[in-house]
Amino acid sequence: VDIVLGVSMAPTTVRLVLVEGQDADGVTVEEDEFEVAASAAPAQVIDAIVGTREGATEGGSQLTSTGVTWTDPAEVGALREAIASHDVGSVMLVSPLLAAAALAQTVGQSIGYHHIAMLFVEPDSATPAVVDVTDGSIIDLHRRLLVGDTAAELSGMVAGLDAPGSEADGVFVVGCGAGRGSDVAAIKAALEAATTLAVSVPEEPDMALARGAALASANAPLFAVSTAALAYSLDPGTGEVNPRALSPTYLEVSGAARPGALAYSAVDDLADDAQDHPLRRGLPMLVGSALLLTSVRSVVAGRHRPPRPARGGLRQLSAHWSVALSLRGGPCGRLRCVRVRSRRV
Repeated sequence: VDIVLGVSMAPTTVRLVLVEGQDADGVTVEEDEFEVAASAAPAQVIDAIVGTREGATEGGSQLTSTGVTWTDPAEVGALREAIASHDVGSVMLVSPLLAAAALAQTVGQSIGYHHIAMLFVEPDSATPAVVDVTDGSIIDLHRRLLVGDTAAELSGMVAGLDAPGSEADGVFVVGCGAGRGSDVAAIKAALEAATTLAVSVPEEPDMALARGAALASANAPLFAVSTAALAYSLDPGTGEVNPRALSPTYLEVSGAARPGALAYSAVDDLADDAQDHPLRRGLPMLVGSALLLTSVRSVVAGRHRPPRPARGGLRQLSAHWSVALSLRGGPCGRLRCVRVRSRRV
């Protein structure tokens, strides 16, 4: 049984979801959330991901990919360095925008849309975008600061989506879980009064970004994004990752790239760069791994009902992974690549 792990890290809370299927399209095996101290997060990340992978292997399953997203870009540097010095398997750091887009694509596919409008709401800004459900590419993207009444400003962003010539078949709202992006139910109600399109929200809004990170990491070779969206996700001016702070891991993306260009990871396989470091495992991590192992074995045994998350389970499971993107020519070699479709926005 293949399983995929998705993690969303906020300054004080980590949310995680473990999904069955190589493409993260199966049942939910386990999900949880817990508080975390920022200073201790890197060590917890390493212990947790290694313990999870070992637990899956012992249960007859394979952790095929992991994806993690964040709400505070200041956390990324220390986590990336911790991961680079340990063997933690196949990992990918997913920007919040692209995690939301991956989830929107999946929702659009399940509904039968060709294009779905996504509204990603952060503490002080919002990003409306249109996602091509066929390949996940973002074909329209605008980020705007929120300075006035939240409901009124967000309603204005979707007001024209039902106009003739619009490609959107419906609207999907994802919140970051903090500030103006914390109450997606209220946002949904406001948007329904502003557009004739159907407005959807995640069934579990708090877990949305974690699930999106899992989807993006599981489908990385096929997850196509527009050049403009990719550049946005790496632009230090957007509140995302600062490429210079993580150089040479993160490289800037040219906005003038030709259609069909490839986005390659500039990071060697983590296993190749791993050094021998003792794993710092505490009792909470071992308890978490045992609970995960129980969940995985239940799936392998063929139980049709997904295991119920145990209270306090997986309390030490928090993680960040890193993938760097750069537009280059030449063969992939050992580098991960994502097909990029360039469109003007």
